Amino acid sequence: MLSKLKSQLDELRSKVTFLDCVKKYLEVLSVDRWGLEVSLLPSLAVSGRDSCELQSSDNPSALSFSVSKGKSTLQAGSRLGLMAYLYARNAAVEGYIQQFLYTYRFFCTPEQFLQFIMEKFSCATRGGPNMSGDMEKIFHRSLDLLQLWVTDCRSVDFRQRSLVEAVENFLNTEVVPAYSQGEALLHALHTCHASSTDTQRKGSSTGLDEDDSVCLHSSLEDLCRKWRIPRLVESSASTPKQKAFSISAALPMPCHGSVMSSLCLQSEEQVPFSQNEYSAQHIAQQLTLLQQEMFQGCHPVHFLNSRIQGVRDKVLSPNKNVSQPIPAAGGRGVLVQEGAADTFLQRLLTHADSVTNWISAEIVICDSVKSQAALLTKYLWIGKHCYKWRNFATAMQVLGALENVIVRQLPAWKHLTSKVLEILEELRAVQVFLKSDDLCLMGGQRTQRRPTLPSAHILAMHVQQLEIGAFTLTTGAYKWNKLRSIAKVVSQVHAFQETLYPYKPDRDLQAYLHSRITRLANSDIHLLAADNDANFQQSSERQTRRIHNTLKRVKATFQ
Repeated sequence: MLSKLKSQLDELRSKVTFLDCVKKYLEVLSVDRWGLEVSLLPSLAVSGRDSCELQSSDNPSALSFSVSKGKSTLQAGSRLGLMAYLYARNAAVEGYIQQFLYTYRFFCTPEQFLQFIMEKFSCATRGGPNMSGDMEKIFHRSLDLLQLWVTDCRSVDFRQRSLVEAVENFLNTEVVPAYSQGEALLHALHTCHASSTDTQRKGSSTGLDEDDSVCLHSSLEDLCRKWRIPRLVESSASTPKQKAFSISAALPMPCHGSVMSSLCLQSEEQVPFSQNEYSAQHIAQQLTLLQQEMFQGCHPVHFLNSRIQGVRDKVLSPNKNVSQPIPAAGGRGVLVQEGAADTFLQRLLTHADSVTNWISAEIVICDSVKSQAALLTKYLWIGKHCYKWRNFATAMQVLGALENVIVRQLPAWKHLTSKVLEILEELRAVQVFLKSDDLCLMGGQRTQRRPTLPSAHILAMHVQQLEIGAFTLTTGAYKWNKLRSIAKVVSQVHAFQETLYPYKPDRDLQAYLHSRITRLANSDIHLLAADNDANFQQSSERQTRRIHNTLKRVKATFQ
C-alpha cells in the first residue's frame, strides 16, 4: 500500500514539474511575441527618447554575427548594440535575455541599463495609444524586460535606494497611466526591494541577536548536562574573528524561535562528535540541508569577478584548513560597477572552510586510535552519501578535511578496511570530475531534475578561468561569445536552486552540528593534534619496552 502511494506521489510530482516547465516555456513564447527583426536593431540602438525611426541596416560595429550551417549567432557588439539585441525576436528563446541579465555588468551599470529601457519605452509611447506594429513591440518588450530584471535580479541590482526610486518614478509617471501592467510591476518592485533589504540585514549580522543570546544562555541548565567536550578544544579555538567573516554570520541558522535554545552548549559540557550515535546517512542528510540553506541565498551574479574579492586556488596548510579572509586583490575588477565586499560567495566559502576545519578537528581530538578509525570511517561514508546525492559541496568539504596534512599522517588510517579506503579514492575522482568541465553537472535530462549542490569554490574557479583575457575586440566591441560562456556557467546556480532535497529537518541534530562547527571552525589543527597521543606513532623503543614488560609479566605467571 505504501509503495503504491509513493509511486503515485512520484507520478504527481513529475506531472507538476512538467506543467511548470510548460508554463515557463509559454512565458518565454509570450515575451518573444513582441520581438523585432534583427536588421532593425542597429537603428534602435542609436535612437533616442524623442525619435525612434527604425530602418533596416547591417551595421557590424553595433552587432556582429557568425553564420554556421545556415544559422546566425551573435558574436560581438557595442554596449548599445548588445542592449538593443534584447528587443530581437528570438532573444528569449535563445536564452539571450537571461544571459544578458547575468553579464551586462561587464560593460554597463544598472543605471545605464535602466536609462536605455526608459528611453525606448518613452519613444514607443510618443505617438499615443495608436502605436504602429514595431512601436507596440518595443512598448511591450520594454515592460517584459523590466519585469524579468526586477524579478530575476532583485537581490543584486535593487539594493540601492536610488535605483529603486528611479524605477518607481518611471512606473508612476509613464507606465501606470498608459498600461495596467504598471501596478503589477510596482508591486513586484516593492516586494523585491523589501526582500533584498532583509537579505542584506541578515547577511551583515556578525553574531546572534541579543534576545537570542539571552534565550540561549537561559536554557543552558536543561541541555548541558548530557554533553561534554574536552577542554583542549576550548583553549585552542582562540583565533579572533573578523567582523565581516564571522562564523556565526557564515553558518546557516537551522532553527527558529524556541529551537534556538538548543544551540546553547557550553564548551566543557558538549559531547564530542565521535561519541554521538547518529548514523552517517542521517548526518549527511542534515549537513545537506544546512548547505542547501546557505546555497539558496546565493545568486548567479555573486560568482562573477571573484578574483577581485580575494578568491584564489586553495593552498594546503599543515596547521589549519581555515585561512584568515584573503584581502581583495589590488587594482580594478572586470565589472563596471563593483559590488559589496561581503558577498554571498564569501559566506559560502567561509562556511565550506568552517565545515572542513570542524571535521579535521573532530578527528584529531579523538582519545584513541580506535575512535579515530571509527570517525574516519563515518566521515568517509558521509562524503560518499553526499556525492551520491549530488551534494558535491559537502562531499568536497569532507575530502578537504581528510586531505589535511596533519590528518593524513594519523596512524588510524592503517586500521581502515580496503573497502572504506576506496571511498577516499572515489571522493578524489569526484573532485577531478568537478574540475574537469565547468558544465559537467548539467549533463543529461535525468540529472538536471535531481537536487544538486555544487562546490562553490570549484564553480568560482571555473568562472575565473573564463574571465581571463580581454572582453573587447580591437574595434571596441564586446565579445558576446565570451560573456555567453560565463553566463552559461553561472546560470547553473539558478538551475540547481529550483529543485530542493526532500529530507526532513532534524532540528536537534542541526543545532548540535551548528554548535560544533561554530566552536571548532577556527581551531588550529596542529595544536589540537599535538596535545593528543593518539595522533602519533609510538616509537620503536617504547614499543620494545612494552613488549619486554609484557613478557616479564607472562614469565612471572608461570613461576
